[in-house]
Amino acid sequence: MNKMTKLAAAIALASGALTTAPAMAEVEMSANAGFVSEYYFRGANLGDAGAYGGFDISAGGFYAGTWIIDDSDGGNDGLETDFYVGWGTEFENGLWIDLAYNMYEYTYSSDSESEIMFTAGIGGFGFEYADGKGDWDEEDPTGEEADYTYMSLSYSGDVFGVLVGAYEDEGDDTGFESEYKHIELSASGEVAGLDVVATLGKTFSVDDDDDNDDSGDGYFFIDVSKSFDL
Repeated sequence: MNKMTKLAAAIALASGALTTAPAMAEVEMSANAGFVSEYYFRGANLGDAGAYGGFDISAGGFYAGTWIIDDSDGGNDGLETDFYVGWGTEFENGLWIDLAYNMYEYTYSSDSESEIMFTAGIGGFGFEYADGKGDWDEEDPTGEEADYTYMSLSYSGDVFGVLVGAYEDEGDDTGFESEYKHIELSASGEVAGLDVVATLGKTFSVDDDDDNDDSGDGYFFIDVSKSFDL
């Protein structure tokens, strides 16, 4: 389950690069395609290696798009499809803000998630806050619905970046509560015309109603992608 990112942090931060445009704003369209060695989002392992692709359209600071990943080689065995709409702007002092609505759906499950996400940043520093609801399968023993929040602070340089995030499932309807924190160190660059990001991460302070209270697990994945203007 892609609880965005547009995935994560990279897509969320990229959306904030939108700037205020004149009334007769030019419509811009772009597409992207890529591959991840393992599918991690917001510190959670959502699948094994998978190919993905997306499409975006923007005008005057407003944007909409979709993003799909094929996790047929992973345990979920199917597609995840994300939809999002939002608005962002950048001020003269370099501060940017972005507000988006995201929805996540899956071909291998009747589960779905939706959230409101706010991101902001300045000078390479970024902040993300998401407030969402998961509509779980009624046959899921944990319940039918759950409220969750996610928050992160990050810094992205020309090559290296760092992110610290915290996830909490408040368990309003499910009665199942969980929370964890995670930290990621990343290195990015261009190789043969492709954008390559290597991420080393670790979850910690893991606590849920299954009495799992431990230091978490480490993880590593590589994301190779290419974006195109249409």
